[in-house]
Amino acid sequence: MEMELWNLFQSARAPNATLILSVIIGIWITARFSSVARENNAPMLMKGIISVFALAMASFNWFVFTLTTNNSIIAANAMQALKDSGETISPIAEMFISQNAGDLATTPNMIGMAIVISALLIALLPLWLKGE
Repeated sequence: MEMELWNLFQSARAPNATLILSVIIGIWITARFSSVARENNAPMLMKGIISVFALAMASFNWFVFTLTTNNSIIAANAMQALKDSGETISPIAEMFISQNAGDLATTPNMIGMAIVISALLIALLPLWLKGE
């Protein structure tokens, strides 16, 4: 049964990788929109639209990083339930449980937060702050 849980956990990691790729592409698109708007002295309405898009991308990115964190938590909780049912689990599963089991996350881990916040600042600051 433990092997089946590991297989399910691994199956969830491929979509996670695709979602992380969409985060990277979204960050690039948002930063590109911002830099083009700044280079072309975009009107206030365009800056507002780009800002809303940047905030929407930040929200999506926050969701993706939280989702990927929760996949590990769910797998660890399932392994803990397996252990509690009397099944013998491997030392690797024990370590995985000790590192990841618990309540579901409502926020990404610190690295995810740093990426989301810095990407948002990269998109918004050049758009609204004047530089030389």
